[in-house]
Amino acid sequence: MRLNERALLDQIDHAIFVIEPDAEGRPVYACINRFACAILGRSEQSVIGLSAKELYPGRLGEIAFHHHAGALASGQPRSYEIHLPIRGSERLVRTTLRPVTDGRGHTLRLIGSSTDITGSHIMRQMQANVETMNIEAEDFVALAAHDLRAPLRHVSAIADMLREGFVDMGDGKLELIDMLEELGTRAMELIADVLSHAEATSLTPESTQSCFDFSDLVREVMGLLDPSGHCHCDIGEGRIKGDRIVTQIILRNLADNAIKYASGSDGHATLHLCFLHRDCGDGFVEVVVQDNGKGFADPAILFLQEGKLRTGSGFGLFGIRRLIRARGGTMKAENLRGGQGARVVFRLPGSAVSAHAALPSSRAG
Repeated sequence: MRLNERALLDQIDHAIFVIEPDAEGRPVYACINRFACAILGRSEQSVIGLSAKELYPGRLGEIAFHHHAGALASGQPRSYEIHLPIRGSERLVRTTLRPVTDGRGHTLRLIGSSTDITGSHIMRQMQANVETMNIEAEDFVALAAHDLRAPLRHVSAIADMLREGFVDMGDGKLELIDMLEELGTRAMELIADVLSHAEATSLTPESTQSCFDFSDLVREVMGLLDPSGHCHCDIGEGRIKGDRIVTQIILRNLADNAIKYASGSDGHATLHLCFLHRDCGDGFVEVVVQDNGKGFADPAILFLQEGKLRTGSGFGLFGIRRLIRARGGTMKAENLRGGQGARVVFRLPGSAVSAHAALPSSRAG
């Protein structure tokens, strides 16, 4: 390498080196710039003429030597990551080799550049550890919530047993039994919200996409939530290419919320649900879930749209909102005019393969 070229390399604040074959065809260091020498803590004269096996003794040097020899033989650029002993510590280095040929396809030398990526590698490891800890924490919460459901069911059962044959003496014991049952019911609702949140947030944005029938999915959801078929449902027909599992979770939570807060003495008698979908034309599918129930309280609306934690907002709905946003989608909720119910509209990545208008008053059960 000419002197002016060597001086030019010294002006680069990046580890640069040149590999050339020696008389025996071995890849050896023919040039190394000042920045690389400073990192190695060695002079240029102590590096020139050495192979990677001689510069870095042990298995690591053999691996680097293998990459140098392979790039010289193939004449193809290559990049690799390797742990190298530098200044008394092991560092992770990303090296890129670019061949220089003579025009007839014969490789004359390799121009190499190396970057210390130890810091970014440690950050990636820390991020992976944090994600793993979060997943384990969510799994623990879900497991604990599952385990708590059985004893809480017994609380309600015990309240029923105490009420059987109980003679009210006007001393407040009947009210205590009612309070016991109410506490059990509220605790079960809270656990259901926790499980819904854990289920929603544990799914990663890289969930698998597939083609599925929208009306079949809605009927599957309503079959679980309303097995007796009390709810009247209008369901849009058609197929969607998207994330079936995520769509199912969202629909199940929205429908369950509508049923839970429906008007009527039994919570189902007057409930009418409408499920529609359409292709937005921008890589997203829009789904509408509408009901004729009591509608949302203002805190729930603010919580869904602005992300402000207010008293009365649903913890399960927060998980759904987080699930949608993690996939680049949006969600909005509104009450219909005149207190005629509520409408939730959400968008998820996907496309409508085919779509038709909603069927009038079809039953899903």
